[in-house]
Amino acid sequence: MTGYTDSQGEGGNMAHIIIASHGGLAEGMVDSIGMVAGGAADRIETYSLHPGENPNDFYEAMRERVAHDSEQYIIMCDIKGGSVHNALFRLTEFPNVVVFAGVTLAMALEVVLTVQDRLEPDAAERVLDAARAGVTVSFGGALPTDEAEDEEF
Repeated sequence: MTGYTDSQGEGGNMAHIIIASHGGLAEGMVDSIGMVAGGAADRIETYSLHPGENPNDFYEAMRERVAHDSEQYIIMCDIKGGSVHNALFRLTEFPNVVVFAGVTLAMALEVVLTVQDRLEPDAAERVLDAARAGVTVSFGGALPTDEAEDEEF
């Protein structure tokens, strides 16, 4: 199946981490995670939907995997309600699947650096908090105050 890479390799007992996106976003995120977190990025699998492909094909392949595996699958999708998310969200019929929508680099880093064998609900909230905290907006034209600079560090 094109658009799918398995970076995890053999020898598990760790949660499976998958970033799924339209186009090459997933691979780009893994590349960026590798720059920030080194070898931790090696445990991330990617799925990239390309023109002419059907996300339901990936869903079917993943459904087979998930149904026969007790390890947890953490799937981070690019857009809530997008075709990739809609297809993979259906995997939550299995108790060993967690699906996030709206993946950010901060979210993916939090997952890959903190989750070993399982993501519990309280840890999932911390992942969402990390993602939310990393989304900000700054308008030009005003000099930052000392207080604002102190908050950055």
